Amino acid sequence: MFHERKPSVRWVLPEGQYNPVVADGVRWLDYERAADPTREDTQTEPHDDSHEGPQGEPQGDSREGSKGEPHGDSREGSRDDPRDDSYRELGGGLFDGLVGAAVALERADWFDREQRPPRLADSRPYGVPGGLAKPDPQVERDLAEALRPGVRFPDPRGTWVRLVNGGGPADDPFRATNAADCALAVMSTWHGEPAAAAPRMPEYDRIGRPVLTGEQGSVARIEGWVGQRLQYAGQGRHAYPLIARRLLDAGHGAGAVIVVRWPGGGSHAWNAVNANGEVIWIDAQRGHMSVEPPYRTVTGVFCVILDRQGRPR
Repeated sequence: MFHERKPSVRWVLPEGQYNPVVADGVRWLDYERAADPTREDTQTEPHDDSHEGPQGEPQGDSREGSKGEPHGDSREGSRDDPRDDSYRELGGGLFDGLVGAAVALERADWFDREQRPPRLADSRPYGVPGGLAKPDPQVERDLAEALRPGVRFPDPRGTWVRLVNGGGPADDPFRATNAADCALAVMSTWHGEPAAAAPRMPEYDRIGRPVLTGEQGSVARIEGWVGQRLQYAGQGRHAYPLIARRLLDAGHGAGAVIVVRWPGGGSHAWNAVNANGEVIWIDAQRGHMSVEPPYRTVTGVFCVILDRQGRPR
């Protein structure tokens, strides 16, 4: 079910002369030779190893006064060599740019990535039987005002958890059966896009009583929105330590959507997050957060755990 991450493997440049293919079949040294104004013929010529030792390395250091010094970056060996500038302009900038882009992508939050989830409101089945009703604009304003604009991974001990589901079931009976949307609203708000949960579409039986059933297709919508399948985590309270450990391993900003089954039938959706190295359990439908899992008498436990970049853990 869960897979441990394999230790990363450090890549090493091959021994010998560094001459990889840079682009369109052109190798690195071709760019250097083309940039050397001292050469009359700029076309690629066979490499002459007559002045080099094994593996294409220079036999000695041509710098004066460098006797006994270790060999360092070859760019320092000949400061007047125009190929040094060529490296810095073509190679150094290219390499630094690629490294910078890779680092920026690695640090990018889930919602900054190209494969981010849609806005939560765009994924909701509004106005259809078994679906949802649009949330009250005042509920959305109250949630937004409880958070600093653009803040990500807000303190789950703050008031925002109690505002995700508006006034809750006491204010609107159709907010008693919208747990799936509450769990997704927590994930959206956690990643910097405050989203108040939508109540269930009001439906009544033949004598006018509210039909308090959950959203139809809610599990499929959860999986579609997060882009991952819910995984079986275990039975009852014994599953929670595993979820907590995975969240801690994933680091600050990680979050989980948890779906549990009640012994008497039915299910419930809620969340857990890693807030600065501490696991906080959140049930936004009931406006509740705790440092211990709140539901012990459950049967099957399913979850999807994502780090702050939205990668499954």
